[in-house]
Amino acid sequence: MYHRILPCEKIGRDIQAGMYVNQVTFKQHLKFLTKYFSIVPIAELPYIFKGRSISSATKPHCVLTFDDGWYDFYEYAYPVLKAENIPATVFVPTDFIGTKDYFWTDRFAALLNKREQLKSSTVRQEPSLNELINEVENLGGSLESRLEKAIAILKNYPINEIENILSELSLRWNISLDQANRAFLTWEEIREMVHSDLVSFGSHTVSHKILTTLTDDEINRELVESKQRLINEQAVDPSFIPFCYPNGNYNKRIAKLVKDVGYSLAVTTKNGWNTVESNPFELKRIPIHQDMTATDAMFGCRIAGIF
Repeated sequence: MYHRILPCEKIGRDIQAGMYVNQVTFKQHLKFLTKYFSIVPIAELPYIFKGRSISSATKPHCVLTFDDGWYDFYEYAYPVLKAENIPATVFVPTDFIGTKDYFWTDRFAALLNKREQLKSSTVRQEPSLNELINEVENLGGSLESRLEKAIAILKNYPINEIENILSELSLRWNISLDQANRAFLTWEEIREMVHSDLVSFGSHTVSHKILTTLTDDEINRELVESKQRLINEQAVDPSFIPFCYPNGNYNKRIAKLVKDVGYSLAVTTKNGWNTVESNPFELKRIPIHQDMTATDAMFGCRIAGIF
């Protein structure tokens, strides 16, 4: 399970460590995977689980997945996959595609990074009436550590409350964000990759909201509208549409809703391998990021589940 693939010079302090692999390391990963695994399209999984795989490979099967639909997938990962003829699947939150919007996590990271660069005299330090803001402001450690801790705290709250927190922090810290560059793919880029027959797409909901914080009606909207948008944009084959739980948060009830809406399978962020007995709507993956997979030995240990 990947998120972003970036060249070293594009990796800033405001990008969470668990969100990226650099382009050089990614190429090393592909060499390792093609040596020890048979990399197959995600649409092959139902056949594999039923013992009817069309692949003649004797090596274990592997599926490459990328969450969120970042533009850097098109810029830095897709050319490598195309050159090596390796299939992959990208899960996209449909409301972000073709826009200049950013996830709240990235806007918060940019705020925190800019605050770090400001002189203390320009930052308002008086306590807030909102205890959550005080908690976020008073976190200790490095910028990277504070970013991880704060995001983990904020993820427990409804999105409207998170947005209010970000607005107040922007005012308290006297910081305005001008994010002129887009972060996500366009529908045109998606269709181009679909036509390559190497890259397929799936739903990551409409808005990337954590489903366990929503009502059943809200969950249903996220599932139905994102699925229909993917079909309308010719980003998927309507007969096979995979799903990915935002942040990996789900329960048995949500998994049933995903199945009932008509998705073909769903992937989680639970670490591990799958077997023919795995629930197709609770499929495990192996999260991959730079700091724990920079060498073949580290990557092999990660794949093997040693850490």
